[in-house]
Amino acid sequence: MALDVEVLYRRYGDMVLGRCRTLLRDEADAQEVCQEIFLRLHRYGGGFRGEASPTTYLFRVTTTTCLNRLRSRRRRPEDPAEEPPDEALGPHGGGAADGLAARDLVTRLLGIADERTQACLIYHYVDGMTHREVGELVGLSAAAVRKRIGTFKARLRDRPPAWLRELEP
Repeated sequence: MALDVEVLYRRYGDMVLGRCRTLLRDEADAQEVCQEIFLRLHRYGGGFRGEASPTTYLFRVTTTTCLNRLRSRRRRPEDPAEEPPDEALGPHGGGAADGLAARDLVTRLLGIADERTQACLIYHYVDGMTHREVGELVGLSAAAVRKRIGTFKARLRDRPPAWLRELEP
């Protein structure tokens, strides 16, 4: 089943862009990834098997593409000259620097989880989906989603990464 990318873009382009903005927290990256998603659908849309609705398919592709962008950021950090110094965050953070610190923290936390667990965490905590809904998107049972999230939380609690322990007051 081939996708009509033009129709999908007109109907769901705003939804995809909004999802990119939510996950990436950077307007330029969000717009670039949104374009990349529809460009890939145009090129490889024939790979859509019709097993899910087009919106579910778009949601999954958008989340995966955004997670890949976040991983890419981690591997190739932006120019440090563009980043505010740590002192700019202050003891209570503030404004844009606070948002930057939060984005960095989320990116680093997700980096310690496998890709499927990352998707479960984002769908559940960012999108507010139930364990059953998340499971349908990622191909797991609700119990498996609950276990992945619980295991991730226990790992952070029992064995936090060294960089996270350094953040504690």
